[in-house]
Amino acid sequence: MIKIVHVVNQFFAGLGGEEKAGLPVGAVAGSAGAARGLEQKLGGEGEIVGTVYFGDNYFHEHKDEAIKAILDALRAAEPAVLVAGPAFNSGRYGLACAEICQAAANALAIPCVTAMHEENPGAGAYREFANARVYCLPTSEATTGMNDALVRLARFALRLARGEEIRAAAAEGYFSRGIRRIERTDRTGAERAVEMLLKKIHRQPFETEIPMEVWDDAPPAPPLAELKNRNLAIVTTSGVVPWGNPDKFKTYRNTYWRKYNIAELKELEPGKWEAVHGGYNVAYMNQNPHYGVPLDALRALEAEGRIGAGKLYPAYYVIPGNQGSPAVMRRIGQEIAADLKKDNVEGVLFVAT
Repeated sequence: MIKIVHVVNQFFAGLGGEEKAGLPVGAVAGSAGAARGLEQKLGGEGEIVGTVYFGDNYFHEHKDEAIKAILDALRAAEPAVLVAGPAFNSGRYGLACAEICQAAANALAIPCVTAMHEENPGAGAYREFANARVYCLPTSEATTGMNDALVRLARFALRLARGEEIRAAAAEGYFSRGIRRIERTDRTGAERAVEMLLKKIHRQPFETEIPMEVWDDAPPAPPLAELKNRNLAIVTTSGVVPWGNPDKFKTYRNTYWRKYNIAELKELEPGKWEAVHGGYNVAYMNQNPHYGVPLDALRALEAEGRIGAGKLYPAYYVIPGNQGSPAVMRRIGQEIAADLKKDNVEGVLFVAT
C-alpha cells in the first residue's frame, strides 16, 4: 500500500475559516478534512497515513517554525509522496503549498504534487523554484472544482509513488517549470528552427521548443494635472527598510510587502535605514536611503508649496523586488493598490531600482 501524507490549511482540515488562520501546525494520523476525499480517489492503491494542517496566517508569519514542524511530521510518517492542496485561487494557501513542497522535496528527497489555479501567486513561486521533484496541477478558480482536482491529484500522486516516467508538462498537463532535458532527435536544431519559422510566416500552427513568458501589458494611469491638493504616496521596490530588517525580508523572491511610518520624519537618516536587496550594490543606498525613498525631495516640495501640507501619505510601501515572480508581484500590486485606495491616495511616486 502506497503511503501518502496530505498537507492542508485550517479550512480544508475542517477546523474553521479566517478566525482560525493563526492556528499552528498540527498533524493527525490518517485522513481528515479534504484528505478523506483524496483517500477515496486513491481507489485502494494508496492510503493517507497522515494529515498535516496549518493556519494560513500562521504559516506566513512563522514560516521557519512552520516548515520545521511540517518536515518533522513528514519524517515521522515516512510517506512515499506528499500532496499539498488543492489551493484553487487562494493566494496565501497556494504560496504555502509551493513552499512546503519545495522544502519537503529538498530536505526529504520525496516527490511532491500540489494543485491550484494558474493565477494563484503560488503557481509563480512554483515556477521560480523549478524543482524537478515538485509538480503543480491546474485547477478551477473556485472550490467547485474540488472533485476533479482530487481525482487528478490522486492519479498523479500514485504515478509519482510508483516511479512512473513523467513526461513533459504539455503532455502530462502540469504547469511547466522551465526545466529543459536533453533528448535525442534525428533532426538538427537548424532544421527544426527553419520549419517553425516557415510555419510562422505562413500563419500555420507551430509549437516552440523554448516558450517565453508572456508579460502583462499594464498601461500607466494618466498623470495628475496638479499636485498641490492631491494625496500622494511612495511605493518602492528598492528594499529600503528600518535598520535591522524587522520584517525579515529576503534579498530575493519576496512574497509580501510592508509599509513604514514616515509621518514625523523630514529625512531618512543614514544608519537608521538599510537596503535589503540582492540585485544591486546596497552600500550606496545605505549611505543615502533617499535614493530609494526620496523623502528629502518631497519634503522640499512641501516647503515650496508645490505639495500641500499633510498631503504626503504618512508611510511608504516597500518590497525588495529582486527576482520577483510576475504572479506574486501582480498580487502584491493589487494588495498595495487596495490599501492606497482605502486611504484615498490619489497619486503614487513609484521608485524602482
